[in-house]
Amino acid sequence: MLSEKKAENILLKKILTGNETAWNELVDKYSGLLLSIARRTFSSYGYPASSHDAEDAIANVWINLLENDCKIIKKCIKRGNLVQTLTVLARNRAIDIMRKYKSSNVEFQEHHTEIFHPTTNSSPLEIDDKTLKEALMQLHGREKIIIPLFFLQKLKYKEISALTGIPQNSIGPTIKRALERLYNILKKSLNSNT
Repeated sequence: MLSEKKAENILLKKILTGNETAWNELVDKYSGLLLSIARRTFSSYGYPASSHDAEDAIANVWINLLENDCKIIKKCIKRGNLVQTLTVLARNRAIDIMRKYKSSNVEFQEHHTEIFHPTTNSSPLEIDDKTLKEALMQLHGREKIIIPLFFLQKLKYKEISALTGIPQNSIGPTIKRALERLYNILKKSLNSNT
């Protein structure tokens, strides 16, 4: 019986010859493991990944293997380190997705300190960033995720749904409830400080 490393090398060599069955076997064999690694990477960084994010990370792993005339596959054959290479690639591609997400993240700005009551035209509440951040932390699960995505990152409902897995038709009502709760939290906080 062949050792695992020899079997992997045979499979990789078949892929280098363009054997589609060998490629499918590789993808089938390792996709579950790599998805698990990507999800764990997202989770360890506290990133609210959707299933699409993990799948995108793994799709990029497969692309990496085929790039530059299959350079990575050739190195794996020489070194006998396919699983380790796939693991590192999955982590790195997940981190790339988080970096892309982080680069579009908007920091709190001065103009974010005015929160209006969502159902009336009442005066704005004048608050500092610290008070606003503390109030945001008091929102409930989905609200805590959606509010920054919608107001600070200016994502559309469809984008929020894709990112979080929250149904698109639930986002509007969640925002409405969150704004009402946020207004009440901030008003209460300001009244207790005066």
